[in-house]
Amino acid sequence: MNLPKEFVSYTRDLMGEKLFSTLEKGLKQDPVTSIRINPYKLKERRFQIANLDESVAWCKHGMYLKSRPNFTFDPLLHAGVYYVQEASSMFLEHVLRQILDETPILMLDLCAAPGGKTTVARSILPEGSLLFANEPIRTRSNILAENIQKFGHPDVIVTNNYPKDYKKTNLLFDIIVADVPCSGEGMFRKDQGAIEEWSQKNVENCRNLQREIIQDIWNNLKKDGILIYSTCTFNAKEDEENVDWIVNELGAEYISVDIDNNWPITPSLINEHPVYRFIPGKTKGEGIFMAVLRKTSGKERKEKEKVSKNKDTKNKIKIDTSCIKQPENYELCTDHDQVVAIRKKWLSTYKKATTNLKVIHAGINLGTIKGKKIIPSQSLALSLELNRSYYPTASLTYDEAISYLRKEPVPLPDGTPTGIILLTYQDVPLGFEKNIGNRANNLYPQEWKIKSSHIPDGNNNIILFE
Repeated sequence: MNLPKEFVSYTRDLMGEKLFSTLEKGLKQDPVTSIRINPYKLKERRFQIANLDESVAWCKHGMYLKSRPNFTFDPLLHAGVYYVQEASSMFLEHVLRQILDETPILMLDLCAAPGGKTTVARSILPEGSLLFANEPIRTRSNILAENIQKFGHPDVIVTNNYPKDYKKTNLLFDIIVADVPCSGEGMFRKDQGAIEEWSQKNVENCRNLQREIIQDIWNNLKKDGILIYSTCTFNAKEDEENVDWIVNELGAEYISVDIDNNWPITPSLINEHPVYRFIPGKTKGEGIFMAVLRKTSGKERKEKEKVSKNKDTKNKIKIDTSCIKQPENYELCTDHDQVVAIRKKWLSTYKKATTNLKVIHAGINLGTIKGKKIIPSQSLALSLELNRSYYPTASLTYDEAISYLRKEPVPLPDGTPTGIILLTYQDVPLGFEKNIGNRANNLYPQEWKIKSSHIPDGNNNIILFE
């Protein structure tokens, strides 16, 4: 690995010879592989983890694997039973556990794609909380929406906006996570492109962009609200110096997070303020930086609420809401030809969002209106709120599940009734098919399908049910 000379010179001065030597050795090592299970989808199942190495100390649901399997060919990954996530970034779970109580909150993950931190947060937020997940880049926002739907929790709204767009809303968040775009030094050993794109100019550009992002979203954070600022880079310009800028210029104070002294987490490299840096070679994971701040000053924006154009669909088309659990808790809205179920508690918030933001997923997408019928969506199939008894079910073998995920037709057992059939794998919902008698139409989303023509060598399951 040929590191840029300017990076080496600056980082050695910042870290000191001993710590920098540890980093250099770490960057030459192979990246580790880690996953985080979805506690909602494994709540009542006994299981083991194949290829398990050890648990991630700062994340209850995180595990290291001994080697990296071919995740693409594990149907349970596509079903949202677990998520492949870099272990250092799971530290967010530990932070949130210290600052949350049982009070429901409104939270925003500002730069959320591909969804690791969003699903970490949604795993432990108090019941009754609502989580916004935003990604400004369209292609990445689609990946984010896919991963949120696979995770299955109904109380998430995914938006495709720049932070400044949130200024148009009167949404006020209790917690904002800002994993801001950065120079990517923490990804050097996983991404050769990050090394090639690095320059001192890019570091400076990133530092300025990060400040702009925080300034744009600042008025959407409640007074005494929490900002969790993070990067995947090592330098102090994007890390400690930017956090100090937020404290001094925008009005905030540091919050100290209790950590186990045995955890190999590096404190601030330039002052005594509480921040948390993960360094490859010292920490078993990639490089990240995180700081936790409480907003102490600044005016909150309060704008006149606009009325959303979303209308209740119940008078337009007859919709049987028995396909979800406790349908009385949800209100139905239309989004073009989509029928969306939003928890009644958050209906006004959803309408505020759709008035001013580009919402690409929210609540439970029940399906697409086709004439007087609704074709159920993948979002419903993977939702934690799916009423499984509503649909006839067919269980798939491993090979059949892979065929289904490739969007190939999968034959159904003799005697399967016509209509919509819920397909499961290992008793986990995988998606829908429509049985029309002589054949079955695969309803798996075209954009989600496995594109590889590789033939898997045996079963690739990571989660082994007992």
